Formats: sequence, C-alpha cells, structure tokens
Amino acid sequence: MAASRERILVTGAAGFIGACLTRNLIAAGHEVHAIVRPGSNTWRLADVEGQYARHRVDLLDGSGVRQAVAAGRPECIFHLAAHGAYPGQKDRAAIMAGTLLGTANLLDALAECDYRVLVHTGSSSEYGHKKGAMRPKDLLEPRTDYAVAKAAAGLLCQAEAHKGRPVVVVRIFSAYGPWEDPTRLVPYVMDCCHRSEPARVSAGWQPRDFIYVDDVVDLLKIAASQPSMHGHILHACTGQQNTVRDMVQTIISVCGSGRVQALFGAEAVRRDEPTSWVGSIAETTALTGWTPQHTLRSGIERMWAWYRSAHDLQAA
Repeated sequence: MAASRERILVTGAAGFIGACLTRNLIAAGHEVHAIVRPGSNTWRLADVEGQYARHRVDLLDGSGVRQAVAAGRPECIFHLAAHGAYPGQKDRAAIMAGTLLGTANLLDALAECDYRVLVHTGSSSEYGHKKGAMRPKDLLEPRTDYAVAKAAAGLLCQAEAHKGRPVVVVRIFSAYGPWEDPTRLVPYVMDCCHRSEPARVSAGWQPRDFIYVDDVVDLLKIAASQPSMHGHILHACTGQQNTVRDMVQTIISVCGSGRVQALFGAEAVRRDEPTSWVGSIAETTALTGWTPQHTLRSGIERMWAWYRSAHDLQAA
C-alpha cells in the first residue's frame, strides 16, 4: 500500500475477507469506500459505522457501479465481491451474474478512472484437482459453477492487465479467522468448544491449505503496493497441506483444552473431494517477499483470543 492516505474502494466489503480488509484499511487511516449489495448483513462492520463511505449498490447495476466509482474516485480498488462460495448459493445464473457480470461492470466503471491499482481476488478452486502444489501458471480446470465463474472473472481481469491496466490477481486458498461466517468449519468447532459440546464433523481426511486471514490481508496490501506486481498472479496460501482433521484437532486442543470431543464421521464428506490441495508460494514470495506469519496453531490461538473477546468469555 502507498504510505500516504489513499482513496480506496472495496467490493464485497460486508463479506468475511472483505470486512477484515476494510477494517484494516480504516485503522491505517485510508479513506475507504465500500460497495455493499443492498440487503447485505453488515454485522462485521457494525462497530466501524461512520468511519467509511458505504455505497449500497449491486454490481449487476452497471449505472449504480459507475456512480459509486465516480463518487469515490478511488486510487486503489480491491475487488472481493462474488456469489456462490456458500453451499446454499446454487443458482447457476446468479453465480455467473454475481461473479462474472459484476466484475465486467466494475471494469467498465473503472475504464475512465485513472486508478493506481486494481487487486482482484481469485480462488484456488479455479485450478480444479492437481496432483501436486498448484502454481500460478497451471491450467485452470474448475469443477463447480462457482469455480468456473471465478476463473472467468480472473481471466477478464488478466485481459485488462494485457491492455496495460494496473491489475493484480490474488488467488486465495482456505482462509479462516475472525468474522468468518458462523456456519463454516472453524467457527463452528470453536463454538462447540465454547459450549462444551461434541463437534459433529466429517471423517476429516480432506486436504486443505489453510491460511489465517491476517496473512491474506497483508498480501492483498502488498499486491497493491508495487507496480512490479501488475499483471501477475499471486497465491494467498501457506504452501503447507493439512487436513480438515488436523484443523479440528488443533481447534479442540487450543479452545477446548482437550475436553471437547470431535465426532469424526458424523457428517458426510462433500462429493468430489481432491486427494491433494496445496498451493505453491515460491513465485509469490520471490515477487513480493511475503510469507505467511501464522502456523495453523498460532492462527487458531489468535482467532480464539478474538472469539473470547467478542463473546466476553474468560480465558480458558
């Protein structure tokens, strides 16, 4: 990020990573403009209301997006808005529209804007199943509607970079941390520890590259800071493969003091799980100098400290 105060536009600011980034940018003293879809629950930003400019705009509304961009006059844009990442979001047309058409509308709105940099967030799901560590130049072989939409949106942004526009793509792997949706694995198991109830989970052998959200935010800001990043694809991951079981056991060790039981196998495994899921950070580290600062355990310890504070709990 630029050292001085900047006008920054964040799409998807009410979401998990978007809210963490927005809060970080506000704390750093930037003038933050947040695009939030009408009807979105902004609970993650409740305690920073009034500290940023909110634009209640659906990215499918091209005119509204242009108005938000004109009002914000952003020097830096972080594009995190998408649709289809949650199990309940299954409508194919809505996924394609919310992710791909929304990106197209944003790029159109920025066409006449002399911005410094646009950072687009992609997803590891764009790669599909690989036998080894995923690399930025690997063939994209998406296997879900969401992954297809994210891949297409990323390619659209890369095409913009080929036109000479200052665009960077950051593909995010399995992020977790404060403000994550309560229905997701990590906050669910953490909540079980808080209630001293067994955690009903799958067998847990699914591979993941888990990364703490603060490390993701750090990389997003670094991606926006250097012109040499333009046109590149970066990876927000650790380069270390763990399993869902590893994550569950770590949470129980940190948050449940070993007293809470995990009922492995109580829930079904999602279909089409891969046998390997890990990203390479070699290219990203070489380009940026960035490396993740949190291990699986230290990330959970930080999230548990936030959870206790958010729920007014005493230290376990």
